[in-house]
Amino acid sequence: MGKVINEVLKTFEKIKKEEFEKLEKVISESKNIFVYGVGRSGLIGRCFCMRLFHLGLNSYFLGETITPRFTEKDLIIFISGSGQKTIILEIAKICKKEKGEILTITSNKKSKLAKISNYLINIPIKKSIQFGNSLFEQATFLFLEEFIQFYIEKNKISFDFMKERHTNLE
Repeated sequence: MGKVINEVLKTFEKIKKEEFEKLEKVISESKNIFVYGVGRSGLIGRCFCMRLFHLGLNSYFLGETITPRFTEKDLIIFISGSGQKTIILEIAKICKKEKGEILTITSNKKSKLAKISNYLINIPIKKSIQFGNSLFEQATFLFLEEFIQFYIEKNKISFDFMKERHTNLE
């Protein structure tokens, strides 16, 4: 018991506070925030996108039917452990062409995606006892949840405000 939690905590401890500040600055300067990832990284991206919406930001998970046009005033956040997925790289090329900002959350800071990104947040994964990218996904989820709390506190956003933006159809 506790092997997975300990592994996540050790990874999480290596992430610097400056990463929260970087993400907050880039998000605050963007008109729209797009989030994208595939597989389990995509599920984590959807969770993050929902919370950004609750914070009062224009956030969209790429691929949904309500996703607007990406422009030079926008930010896309890719979540990709490998930073090498072909579909993500092709979307990143479009974002570059449109002159928007690209922020990548990855554990592979030497990946093709990392190299074409404007901003990089590294989730430092070395070796894991878990299958696949589980450790990256878990640490990324917690990083993004901690970021939401950081953003709430820095921008003095009330839970009442967030609750007004939360669905009442569940």
